[in-house]
Amino acid sequence: MLINSQEYQAMFEVEDQMWWYRTLHDKVIEEIKSYSIDYKNLRVLDAGCGTGGLLTKLKAEGIENVQGFDFNEDAVAFSQSRGLAVTKADITAFGDSFPEGYFDIVVSDDVLYQFDDEEISNSLSCICKVLKPGGIFITNNNAFSIFSGIHDIAVGSKRRFVRADFDRFFVKINGFTIVKSTYWSLFLSPLILSVRLLQKLQLKLGLVKIEEVKSDVAMPSATVNSLLYSICKIEGKLLRKSPFGSSLFMVVKKVS
Repeated sequence: MLINSQEYQAMFEVEDQMWWYRTLHDKVIEEIKSYSIDYKNLRVLDAGCGTGGLLTKLKAEGIENVQGFDFNEDAVAFSQSRGLAVTKADITAFGDSFPEGYFDIVVSDDVLYQFDDEEISNSLSCICKVLKPGGIFITNNNAFSIFSGIHDIAVGSKRRFVRADFDRFFVKINGFTIVKSTYWSLFLSPLILSVRLLQKLQLKLGLVKIEEVKSDVAMPSATVNSLLYSICKIEGKLLRKSPFGSSLFMVVKKVS
């Protein structure tokens, strides 16, 4: 759960336009459309939906049967202000909140970093329970501890992941198999890494107070925003699978 409501306010204000959110939402929508020609009639759940930016994009794509939940009351309020069907729920224990096998697709982006192994296993079990056989789980998570910095502190991150972490989690859950995984954005990694290393130095030197930290969720200039988004789009077209990046994007199928 994010540390304070100001972080949700920041997310609410920029996620429609900021390059990072736009790229991530594009990735999710591409997977949903490739899952079924009849994608507009799919049942989609956003588990840990934040302020509802992705759900808004899905509805704009004509996907009307979308629901979401978040544990943070500020996030729920922001989502509901968009006219979205969002409720408060705990991702580690929501398995009985929806009918078993009801959803074609469950999305959970940048939520699991808040939890320990047992809580993540509980979350994945709940997701598996509400997915129908043949349904898919789409998830994006922060990757590689080398990228940790002030941003991680601001959003309450306990960890960063690599693909092997999820191989280990899914071994314990019958019926889940990873069908796609890639890191991103490789092309922007030097820039992101430079920023995070500078943040670590600032923390070490005491130049930043922990209680005053803010995440990297901020809108750059229109020109920079457009450039960063274009770089990510080019990377996506050139590299279907990348070995490195600050995020790990995966598609997981429920096979039984």
